[in-house]
Amino acid sequence: MKKIILPSLLAAVVIFVWSSISWMLIGWHMIDIHNLPDESVVQQMDTRIKTPGIYVYPGYPMDDSEAGMKEWTNKHLAGPLIFMVYQPNGSDPIPAGMFIKGFILNFITAFFAAILLYMTLAQNPSYWRRVTFVILLGLFAGFMYPFSEWNWWSFPLGYTLVNVVDGILTWFFAGMVLAWKIKP
Repeated sequence: MKKIILPSLLAAVVIFVWSSISWMLIGWHMIDIHNLPDESVVQQMDTRIKTPGIYVYPGYPMDDSEAGMKEWTNKHLAGPLIFMVYQPNGSDPIPAGMFIKGFILNFITAFFAAILLYMTLAQNPSYWRRVTFVILLGLFAGFMYPFSEWNWWSFPLGYTLVNVVDGILTWFFAGMVLAWKIKP
């Protein structure tokens, strides 16, 4: 277990640093994210939506009757299509807890990658083969989730590709650390 904890912790630090650079300095994640054009839209949501959650338009039909499905299909064809995360109450835009939770998530994912990498050591893989293994783990996860959103929710392709490339780079950097510390 000691052979996995320290490398996971170091990889989590690398992931945290890279994520900070990726989100705050490069800014490429904002490629397809736009501000709402006018405050009146926000005011309408504020008066009508009271519960935090994910909202879609057109909403799914309350019943699966032919008429309900036809109405939903017509609205879907006519547009607009909306997928929105809504929090009616304000909050600190970047609270310390967000960074703490982020680091914990980084550690957990690095820990899983370290366990899987450790399981490959019987094959006596070279350093770069170990790095590639971790990159492929990141690609596996990083490809599935963003492209599912692109496919099912019409997320923009630019946003999707940025997230996939960012995932590859994240696990390249983390893989270098894990492969350095977890050896045959």
